[in-house]
Order: sequence, then C-alpha cells, then structure tokens
Amino acid sequence: MKPHIICHMLASVDGRIDGEALEAVTQEGEYEATAAQLGGDAWLCGRTTMEYFAEEDPFVSASNAPAGPQPVFVARRADAYAIAVDTRGKLRWAKGSLGDDHLICVLSEQAPADYLDLLRDKGVSYVVCGASSVDLTRAVDLLGEHFGIRTLLLEGGGHINGAFLQAGLVDELSLVLVPGIDGRREVPAVFDGVNPARACAVALKLRSVERRAKDALWLRYEVARA
Repeated sequence: MKPHIICHMLASVDGRIDGEALEAVTQEGEYEATAAQLGGDAWLCGRTTMEYFAEEDPFVSASNAPAGPQPVFVARRADAYAIAVDTRGKLRWAKGSLGDDHLICVLSEQAPADYLDLLRDKGVSYVVCGASSVDLTRAVDLLGEHFGIRTLLLEGGGHINGAFLQAGLVDELSLVLVPGIDGRREVPAVFDGVNPARACAVALKLRSVERRAKDALWLRYEVARA
C-alpha cells in the first residue's frame, strides 16, 4: 500500500534550496521542528543528498555484474526509516542506520550484485525495482507493504522531488519559506527535472499558513487531484 507522501522542504522565496546559503536567514532547527509535526515514519532523499551521510569513498564493484530482479531484503523492522534512492548502488554505508533510523536503499536492477552483498553484510535493507531506473511507483508500494511505512517525508533534492511529482506520487507539499532571495540560476529548486513537455503546473490547495521564527512562513498544501 502506497504511503502518504509529503514533500517537506526549506527554500528561499525564489524556491532555491541551497541550505548553506540559507543559514543566515533561517532559525536553527526550524526545518527539523516543522518536520517533527508531520508525523512521518520515514524520510527519503536522492543519492546526491544522501552523499552527506554516506562514507566518503563511493562503492566500487569488483565485477559490475548487475543484480537483476531481486526480492525485497528486510534486515529488520523499525519505528523510523531513512531511505536512500541510489539507482546504481554508488553510496557506501558503514552500518544499517542513520542515527535512530533504520536505513533502506532503493535501487534499480542495474545496481551491482556485490553491492547488495555489502548492504546485507552491513544490515541495510533494500528494495530493487525497475530495469534501468528506479520504478518509484512500485518502490513506494513495496515500502508500505514490507516495512509498514504509512507517512513518508520526501526531502529532496530537487530532481528526486521532481521525479516523484511527475509520477503523481506527491500528496502534500510542506514548504518552509525563509525570508531570503538566492537568485542564482544554477542552484537547485524545490522541484527540478520535470518533463518540459508538461502542459500545465500541478495544482495545489492551501491547507495552512503559519508564521515562524525570523519571519519564515510554513506553507502546507494538498496536491489537487483531478
């Protein structure tokens, strides 16, 4: 069963998400404080964002033999999960948790077979779905079915957010808008990489607006379904 998916992000008023650039205009801990109110039992990020938490050196396969179709591997069940979408198995993990959260990797069938061996050895759970790229729709169903995840916080970066949006998987947007302007063209936005042929914007319905510390606004929207 698909979890309820809330995209939770911190951004400048022009929608940019460079955390270091936003530090001067953001109340420390504001992002985490608002996330805690959303009731998520898992959070998910793409490979680039998850590099911050992984070992410095990426995984190098001895054979590059793709894993192919694989059953879901549940190292253990937990109250909270950290989920890394890592299509080709590049992130190297030292252990099966990030803080108190059990780690799950979501991979495509192109991830090396010996990468899965490493994950099992470290106690990292994994989901393999999609021949050449991750089938996100199937992946979130499997996360709900095998790990009991009911509310998933999608926390970037912009490309993984855009992929979830394009797949029609985002149910809510939770946006902490801080009083600053980035203005740089190359800086990632909250949602990036959506098919340029899309004819119209995704419609949203405002749920709430809350003024936060240092003049930030916490905006919550539901994705309007046709």
